[in-house]
Amino acid sequence: MRSLLNIALLCISTAIFGQPISIDGNFEDWADIDPIFIDDLNDGQSNGIDLERFWTYNDQQFIYFRFELNKEINLQDNNDFAIYLDYDNDINTGFKINGVGAEVRVFFGDRQGILNVGNNTEFVNFWPIGLNVSPSVSSTEFEFAISRSINFAGLNINASNTISIRLEDNGFNGDEAPNDLGGIDYNIDNSNFTQRPDFNLDRDPDATFRFMTYNIEDDQLFDSFRKQNFRRIFQSINPDIIALQEVRDFNSAETLALIEEFLPGTWYHKKHGFDIVTISRYPINFSENINGNAAFYLDVNGKEILLINCHLPCCDNNTDRQNEVDGIMDYIRNARIGNENYFLSEDTPIIIAGDMNFVGNNEQPNTLLTGNIFSNGTYGPDFTPDWDGTDFDDSDALATGTLSNFTWVNPFGSFFPGKLDWIIYSGSQMKLQNTFALWTIAMTNSELNEYNLNSGDVLDASDHLPVVSDFNFSTVSTDDFVSLDVSIYPNPVSDKMYVEINAPLFSEFLILNAEGITVMSIDNNHTKTQAIDLTELSTGQYYIVFQSAAGRMAKGFIKI
Repeated sequence: MRSLLNIALLCISTAIFGQPISIDGNFEDWADIDPIFIDDLNDGQSNGIDLERFWTYNDQQFIYFRFELNKEINLQDNNDFAIYLDYDNDINTGFKINGVGAEVRVFFGDRQGILNVGNNTEFVNFWPIGLNVSPSVSSTEFEFAISRSINFAGLNINASNTISIRLEDNGFNGDEAPNDLGGIDYNIDNSNFTQRPDFNLDRDPDATFRFMTYNIEDDQLFDSFRKQNFRRIFQSINPDIIALQEVRDFNSAETLALIEEFLPGTWYHKKHGFDIVTISRYPINFSENINGNAAFYLDVNGKEILLINCHLPCCDNNTDRQNEVDGIMDYIRNARIGNENYFLSEDTPIIIAGDMNFVGNNEQPNTLLTGNIFSNGTYGPDFTPDWDGTDFDDSDALATGTLSNFTWVNPFGSFFPGKLDWIIYSGSQMKLQNTFALWTIAMTNSELNEYNLNSGDVLDASDHLPVVSDFNFSTVSTDDFVSLDVSIYPNPVSDKMYVEINAPLFSEFLILNAEGITVMSIDNNHTKTQAIDLTELSTGQYYIVFQSAAGRMAKGFIKI
C-alpha cells in the first residue's frame, strides 16, 4: 500500500506541474493549436453522439488531448468512450485493436485504464498514468493529460517520437476516429517546454478579509493522527472566515475550540443542518438553514456580507443536487425582496461556497452563476443574481504548483480529480485579490519550509483541498459606475416608484431589464423627488440607470 501511494504521489505531483495547456475546463489556451483530426459529421450511429474535432499537444512531461462532440455527455459516467494510445507506434506491441498496438487504454465511462507491455497487463485508475480530466461536469468538450512516461508495477511505458491514437465509442455502431483501421499519428515535439506556475499563499495586502472553504472529510479534523496536518494547513492559510463541511459528530463549539487552538483570538461560530459549520473572526448577525445548506450574515468591519455555506448531494444524485442549487438561488432572490427571515440589503456582498459535488449536469454550476433556475414551477423565475445585472463570478482557484483547478483527489478511487469545491461571489461588490487551492504535494521543499508545511499534509488531512480567496470591497464593473446621491423607494415596487435626487443628473433615466435591455426611458424633470409610473412593467428584476457628468450609477429594484 505504501509503495503504491509513493508512486501515486509522484504521478499526481508531476502530472499537473506547469503545463502550457491548463486542465481547467477552459479552452482558450488551445487557440493557436490546430486540430490534429476532423471527423466526418453525423457518422456516430449508436446514440447520436458524434466525434467532431480532436487536438493533441505535448510538453516535456505530458501529452494533452482535447476533443469535441456534437452533444453533451458526462465523461466520467454512462458513456462508452475510450482512447487507445500506441506509445511506440508499433502494431505488434501492446493490445492490438483496429490497426494499433495500444500500450495504454482508457475507458472513460468505466473510469478505468489498462496497461499492456508484452504479455503483462495491469488495470489502473487515473493515478499511476497521471490522468487529469476537465471539466468534471457534463459538456460537449473535454481536455485531459496523460504522462509521457508511465512506470507502474514493473511496466515501463515511454512515448516514442511518434505515437498513434484512436478514439472510439464502443457502443453498438459507435463513432470512431479515424474511421478506417489504424491511428492518428502525432509527432512529439521535444522543444516544447513549460515552466512551473507561480503562486502565493500570502494574504494580499489590499484584501479586506481572507475566506476559506474546506470539506474536512467525515470529521477528520478531530482525528488525533491528523491534527498536526490540519494545524499546519490552518496556520499557513490563516483565514478570517472558514466555511467547513462534513463536521458531523461535533458541534460548532467543539469545532471552535480546535480553531482557537490553531489560530488564537476571538471567533464566532454556528452550525446548521447535519454538517455545515461556519467559524468567523467577524460577528454572525443571523443564520438559518436552507435545505441542508445554510445562510450566514456576517458583520465584516461594519459591512454585512451574506455567506451561503453549501454541501450539496454527492455523486450521481443530480436531481437533489439541482433542487438544492435552485433553492439557494430562490433564497437569494426572495431575501432581496424581503420574503425571507432576514432582509438582504441592496449591494450586500454575497459568497456562495462549499463542497458542491459538481460531477453531473453542468446546469448545476450554471444555476449558481447565472440564476437560471431549472425548476421554475417550484423555485420561481430566473434572475440575474449580481446587483449590477450580471452573473456571479467564480474564483476558479488553481491548485498550488499546478495549472489545474481540481479541489478533490482520491488516489485509490476511480473518479478523476475534480473541481468539487467552489467559491462563487458577487463581483460587483467585491474584488478578488488572490485565490488558490492548497495542494502541498506540488510545492517545493523551500516553499513547504517557508510556510511550515509538509508535502503530504493536504492529502493526509482530507480528500478535499482547502480553497482560499482574498477579497476586498472595491466595486468592480466593466462600466464606469460611480456613486451618486440618488435613492429610490419603495423597493419592491408594485406601481409607482419615487426617485429622490440630490445630485446634478442628465435629462434622461433608463430602466433596464435583467438581461440589460432598455425597456423604458424617463425624462428627468429636475425636481428633488420624481414619481415614475411602472404599472406597464411586468413582474421581475430591473435596474434604473442614472447618468451624470461624473459617470453612471445603477440601482436594482424588483417589480411585483
